[in-house]
Amino acid sequence: MKWRVCCSLVVVAAVVASVSEGAVRTARQARQCSSGEECLSLRVCRSIQDVVSSRRSGWEIIVREAICGQDNGGFRVCCPDSDPGSNNPVVSGSSSTTSQPTVDGETLLPKGSECGQSGNHRVVFGEDAPLYAYPWMVLLGYRDRANPSWKCGGALINDRYVLTAAHCVHRNFTIPSGNGDVVALRVGEHTISIDPDCALTDAVPCSSPEDFDPEEVIVHPQFNKRAPVSDDIALIRLNKKVTFGFSAKPVCLPAAGLDVKSFLGARDAVVAGWGATETTSTSDVLQAAKVPFAEKSTCEPFYRNQLVDEQVCFGGRGNVDSCFGDSGGPVFQTHNELPRFTVLGIVSRGVRECGTPGVPAVYTNVAFYRQWIASSIKP
Repeated sequence: MKWRVCCSLVVVAAVVASVSEGAVRTARQARQCSSGEECLSLRVCRSIQDVVSSRRSGWEIIVREAICGQDNGGFRVCCPDSDPGSNNPVVSGSSSTTSQPTVDGETLLPKGSECGQSGNHRVVFGEDAPLYAYPWMVLLGYRDRANPSWKCGGALINDRYVLTAAHCVHRNFTIPSGNGDVVALRVGEHTISIDPDCALTDAVPCSSPEDFDPEEVIVHPQFNKRAPVSDDIALIRLNKKVTFGFSAKPVCLPAAGLDVKSFLGARDAVVAGWGATETTSTSDVLQAAKVPFAEKSTCEPFYRNQLVDEQVCFGGRGNVDSCFGDSGGPVFQTHNELPRFTVLGIVSRGVRECGTPGVPAVYTNVAFYRQWIASSIKP
């Protein structure tokens, strides 16, 4: 997948080279972005990257007209809605842009400033997460709806859908484990034993979590078929819409084919959940930790070399790791240029001893499943 991204950028460079030299030499000579656009590096503008990948008629003109400057040997383009998280191909004119969703579900996914907004950008190392820091976090409850057993996590991706792991909802896994079916989902939670959750300052209001019923559970059709716990991804449709606020907001989805290693660069990702810690079987307070990207060559030997391309590894540094009860929860990070969080992976599997030094855990690589997600959701 990294090869495909690099190839697309090479193609763009070739297209740009065909434009008159003076038209792209400086930002002053390039296009001035319209209202609702921002001049960003091509490497983070997914809308224009998707136009290149589509190769539809006239795509070269769209790319040329989007150029607004140069960026460390590359190019900057007018990115619609300042949104490197958008996956909509864009048709650009001299003064306007219109979105053309690749699939109907794309129109239901939040984009730009509608997703990935955190109330606190401080990233922690296996500590209590700050209140409102990760408002897309969701708890999955089992057995008794009146008093659920919170055993998995998930991520809110719009006002009706939660992204989670298939093994958290598939009965072949939940029944043998003793969990049974998912009977409740909780949005906007931070400390389970406290209601409402309140910040230390009066400037930020207190908030109570909201509970939902699962209206529909959608498991990826290839789950656990190609390799152990492969295609470990599922969607849960809530029985009503989530009211967004300080404690409840959706996370951004990655563009199809996003290269996780390139996206992170030298940065760690963040994993969060209410799962087991080094001292307890579950956590009352939402925990968050920084985990490094791990190469497949380092990760696969711990899993009998049975990983598929759609899996990605994080962790292996010290004792910091996701653990039991974190399953289904997201691993995420912000864009380099914009403080908006994108979900990169879903907690899937690990070795029996969580936090074993040198041993990464396995996550579902969400970028491979964007089209499946978009085609599976409905209003």
